Amino acid sequence: MLPSSNVPFSFPSPQLLLQEMWDHWAGRGREGLPTPHPRSRTGRMPHLATGGVTSAPGPMGESPRRSRSSSRDVTRLRPEFARESGSDAAMDPVSLAQEVGRWAAREMGCPAALLPPEPALRRMCMGPMADVWTFLIQKIHSQRYNHQESPEAGRRRELEASLMRVQAEIREMDLSLDLAEREAVAQDVALELTLKQIRDAQGKALLLRARAAAARRQQRGLRDRTQRLQGQLSHLQDMARKAKVHVAFQPRTPMLLGLEPDVLQEVMRVCTLRTQFFQALLTPHSDPRTLTTQDDLFATTHRQWFSEMEVLMASHPPEQILGALEHLASRQTTELQLLTDEWDGEARRLQLAEASEASVLPSLTHLIQEGWRAVGLLISQRGPLLRQGQALAARLQDLMQEVTQRAPGLSHALTLGLQAAALRATRDSLKAQCQTLKEEAERRQQELWELQAKRQRILSWRQQVEQTQERIRVLIKGNSVSKSHLQKSPGEIQALAQRKVVPAAEAVRLQAQSLLSRQEEETQWLLGLELNPLLRHHPGGAQPLPAVFPSVYSLHPACPGSQILIHLSQDLGLPPGKAPEFLLHQAASLRQDWLFLQDQLSYRVGMLRRLQKNLPPGPSTQELLQIQESEEKKQQEHLGPILHRLEELMERGLERIPQLLKAVGDWWDQPGQDALPGELQDQDGLSLQQWKLRWARAQGRRA
Repeated sequence: MLPSSNVPFSFPSPQLLLQEMWDHWAGRGREGLPTPHPRSRTGRMPHLATGGVTSAPGPMGESPRRSRSSSRDVTRLRPEFARESGSDAAMDPVSLAQEVGRWAAREMGCPAALLPPEPALRRMCMGPMADVWTFLIQKIHSQRYNHQESPEAGRRRELEASLMRVQAEIREMDLSLDLAEREAVAQDVALELTLKQIRDAQGKALLLRARAAAARRQQRGLRDRTQRLQGQLSHLQDMARKAKVHVAFQPRTPMLLGLEPDVLQEVMRVCTLRTQFFQALLTPHSDPRTLTTQDDLFATTHRQWFSEMEVLMASHPPEQILGALEHLASRQTTELQLLTDEWDGEARRLQLAEASEASVLPSLTHLIQEGWRAVGLLISQRGPLLRQGQALAARLQDLMQEVTQRAPGLSHALTLGLQAAALRATRDSLKAQCQTLKEEAERRQQELWELQAKRQRILSWRQQVEQTQERIRVLIKGNSVSKSHLQKSPGEIQALAQRKVVPAAEAVRLQAQSLLSRQEEETQWLLGLELNPLLRHHPGGAQPLPAVFPSVYSLHPACPGSQILIHLSQDLGLPPGKAPEFLLHQAASLRQDWLFLQDQLSYRVGMLRRLQKNLPPGPSTQELLQIQESEEKKQQEHLGPILHRLEELMERGLERIPQLLKAVGDWWDQPGQDALPGELQDQDGLSLQQWKLRWARAQGRRA
């Protein structure tokens, strides 16, 4: 075992010392010079060169061990040892060997039988070992002379005690240095962890700001849609409020021309625009240079009429528009009846005036009777057409029920749109028929006057009749096209519903499911965020982190000052796609903070405490997640589904109403609807107009 530093200084027994000396030198092989010990730089014996070694008596051949403080003790004792042994360095080996033998016998009490022979002693005292043996025989004496110790031995003991104290102080200093190093390492780890938490908090703050910006954009989109839906709802409420007001339509009198209802005046104005448009279409144009201008004019007139019609439909309820159309139709029917009665009276007067003239040709009464028979035939043909119309109406009703079942919110809008289209078509037809009858009456009256006054203009009348026949043929073709379109309209409506409504509903359902799943995924991502550190402020001050979205275009070489940002980004090792305006500035500020913290290592504990004091308290992450989850559940349960469903219904209604109006209006807007039924079909080979023309030609030949 190693000796303790508190054990007093002592030497081994003489028997052990001599036996070790003999074994040590005898094992070197009979060399002339002694070999230094491998643990001693000066060649001295290791257990004698130290002052802190003690050995208990033991068996022969057992050597003492070296303590840990041997290097320090040798360093302190070696100068004194050199001074003591330097004075007797001139002693020859023979005398020194004799002195060693006497010293071993006298001082150490070694028997003569155990002493080494004289040659061995001489070899031991040769070379560097001479100083060692000189020091031993001068300084080491038997214990029986301890009472005669010199003051030098007391001073040596004091030095040894002070040496032990110094060694204890050195060990304490080593322990304190180790503790200081461990504390510094722990503080460095804590500082790095704090900086990492700050960077994580800043990254999460950026993510949350991006999330907040996306939520604000979604909120603005929902707000715009809500405002649009509120505007539409207010418009529908105004229409419902106007529909409750009863509008009375009175017969037309000169006293009440300026007191007619607004809806009636607007309906009359729209009907007048449509009549003018059809009259312009029926007017022939022989100059080809004016065709392009006329087409542009027709398109402009049609757009103007369509915009006026939209304003009318948006300004007044459908019931009032329908009532105005019915009143206008009844008024025009009355006017048409009056004109017809006047024309019949004029025809009777002409018939009475020409009754005296003998003629083999059929009379005008006969022609009129034939015309009425043709009208009766047309009336008889009206029944199948009515039944066909009823079948189409039933089919339309089925389609409306199907649409109502698929989209319950659009049934009222669809009914109103169909009623408006039917009323518009009826109004246009009645207006066109009235105008045609009026023109026909005027033309016939003019023909009668011209036949009575100027029979010589028969040739010019022939040309006009040919032009009229050409227009009639065009109208007949248009009527046939209209009939074919009418026959195709149920299938087209059904195909349109299958092509537009069903895929749109499926696409909306898939899109809604996709949005819902995406929202659930984002909610799951949000659950993994640590929101408590994100409520903290920037460590550089009390102001929160800036919420400015940096630009990614400043790293472009064409941008001014981009080279500095590019070099700075490369030095910091940032990705090339990151925006540099604020990220690089933030990285530079973080680097400055890091250097400052390295320089001020002694104040890092106080700095951490100040940071902890400056951080505002806030709710825990679990509480924030619970609050956000409850708010999202409330929005999903109340506001979200209602807005999405109302938006989908309104979009479907707005998309389908123009298509239905166009599909119904295309048939009613055909030119064939503006002609009289008697002018479109032949009866017994000739129409009423052809019979009149034939009679007029016969009268001209007779004259």
